Amino acid sequence: MKKSIIFSVLTLGALLFCSCDDYLDVTPSDKQTADQLFATKSGFYTASNGIYDGLSSDALYGKHLTWEAVDLISSSYSSTSASDYIKNLVANNYTEYTVSQTFSDIWQKAYELILAANLLIDQVDNQNGILTQQEADCLKGEMLAVRAYLHLDMMRLFGPSPYYGTDQTAIPYNESTKVTTLDLLTIDEACEKIIRDLDEAEKLLESDPIIENGPMMSEPKGSETVDLRYRQYRFNYYAVKALKARAYAWAGKTEEAYAQALSLIQDKKVQNMFPAIDPNKLLANTQNPDRVFSSEVLMGIYDKDRDNVYNNYFSSSAPRNQHLQPYAGYVNDGDYGLFTNFMLGPEFEDYRFQSQWEAATGTGAKGHNFCKFAPIAKPDPTDEDSEYYFAKMIPLVKMQEMYLIAAECAPDAMEAVGWYNQIRTRRGLLDINEMGMTEDLAMYWDYGYAGFFLGNEYKREFWGEGQFFFFVKRFDCVGYGPGAFYYSESGASEPDDVPMISVDVPLPAGEMR
Repeated sequence: MKKSIIFSVLTLGALLFCSCDDYLDVTPSDKQTADQLFATKSGFYTASNGIYDGLSSDALYGKHLTWEAVDLISSSYSSTSASDYIKNLVANNYTEYTVSQTFSDIWQKAYELILAANLLIDQVDNQNGILTQQEADCLKGEMLAVRAYLHLDMMRLFGPSPYYGTDQTAIPYNESTKVTTLDLLTIDEACEKIIRDLDEAEKLLESDPIIENGPMMSEPKGSETVDLRYRQYRFNYYAVKALKARAYAWAGKTEEAYAQALSLIQDKKVQNMFPAIDPNKLLANTQNPDRVFSSEVLMGIYDKDRDNVYNNYFSSSAPRNQHLQPYAGYVNDGDYGLFTNFMLGPEFEDYRFQSQWEAATGTGAKGHNFCKFAPIAKPDPTDEDSEYYFAKMIPLVKMQEMYLIAAECAPDAMEAVGWYNQIRTRRGLLDINEMGMTEDLAMYWDYGYAGFFLGNEYKREFWGEGQFFFFVKRFDCVGYGPGAFYYSESGASEPDDVPMISVDVPLPAGEMR
């Protein structure tokens, strides 16, 4: 069996040991020994905060795995005036030096954090009463979820498409606290370990305070600490259940994926805790609109530099060589534009179009700019304690994905279209049942258009979050195999105009420093 050697400069002092003034502002501190750090409860949370901070780094979900590299390789942007680096990403030139370096950085950082999570799990198992049972269970559950989540994304990015079989060789799975040589596992073998870790995490997180108290996305009162608060910025109980649905879908286990998705969708407590975005708080709010739909986010990262993402890459004033913008007209024009439905025509009433896209401005400006991550004002600028936690959020796991998985994995077309209709109405679109279109859509669903409908929803929903690429990598959207998806600035629809996204991102070559 092929082997992959994972090298890392990670040490306990270099990565895990950071301190924070509060949970949402993690900064490095002087190195400490393991005995010093884990002699106190705060040391365990300092270590876990360092891992979560690593997730928000540019190498992972603060850039490459959300709004930049993974979105650029999914045919989302024009690159006419872009830098060579962006042009090579858009063209799927994975062997070009700067592009291959980006993917090496992703791989290295992910496996560094996996090793860090393993080290923390080991410390929790041997902590001798420093943590309460609830704290120990939650912390270990979170770290198992971190490990599973990162392995799943490394497999989704660097592994082969499961469309061609789940017995193909994919990635190594690191459960060790040592730098070691690991065998490359098949998709089936890796998914088995991912789901095993998520099963254990779910059981441990049955004591997660989110179950009784909700996400608690605010500063504590009195003497309470933040250690078990801000649950949307942690791998909480419900996020773990959602990840199981995602993992089962990747493994091709549709019945299990469907059951996991329904366990969240049909749970009234979950619906109350993570309600669909309220348009009254979104479309009529010009000061601090919740463009990331945070009420639906099961887990996301806190990116303290998120304002710079919009200012430097998406706004009309961003430098031309790094301005990320779709082709002129792609968002709102053409028979196959982003907000044009194959059967129902233009759908500009979509909450996502109204809140997450803005007309480009300036001399010669064309098309639309993506503004999901644009800065927002504090609700009350005179109140230092005013909460607007979603201003720095980048979503990683959302309830809307559960509806998409339900529609994909439903046992028959009529049931699938029922979930598809709920996906639409949650975004302010016309009700298919009221339009008398249910049977027509079910017919098209059975004819093989499911991927077309779902793919368009993935692209609308997860623009800037990276999930669209992973969907087309595992799903035959329009009958041309994984990687094919209708998209054309002119709206053309002939087979020759179906672009093929290269879903075969190679494993990083050479040793990792």
